[in-house]
Amino acid sequence: MKLRLATPHDLPALCVLGRLMHEESTFAPMDYDIDCVKETIAELMEKSQLVLVAEDTNGEVIGGMLGKVTQSWFGKDMVANDLALFIHPDHRGGMLAVKLIKAFVAWAKLAGAKQIRPGVITGCEVAELLYDRLGFRRCGATYVMEGA
Repeated sequence: MKLRLATPHDLPALCVLGRLMHEESTFAPMDYDIDCVKETIAELMEKSQLVLVAEDTNGEVIGGMLGKVTQSWFGKDMVANDLALFIHPDHRGGMLAVKLIKAFVAWAKLAGAKQIRPGVITGCEVAELLYDRLGFRRCGATYVMEGA
């Protein structure tokens, strides 16, 4: 397995993974617009934010992570947030999630983040436990209410 920065060539595979992630998540009742996904990922690439892919030994994209570092709304310190972390169901259970998270942390530190704040808003308890084991601490909760 190999991690690398994504290129525009990876957009179709990332969109497929994104759809799978969306279907498994608490966002499933909401629409999934492939054009929006492509725009978001392309913008992250253009702004030197994190678009990381994981390839299997055949070069197929089997996972990835999106992240960004931005200035906090209340001061000048930089904060890293993840937008997505996903591994194809056929490739789960190994160390790939750990490798992706550690790569995200290393990238965030290089980008000057004073805090690194990934989130788990998909309802995946395994992900929460993994972040705990990697030294993150829980610092809040996310709530949802279906809209109008």
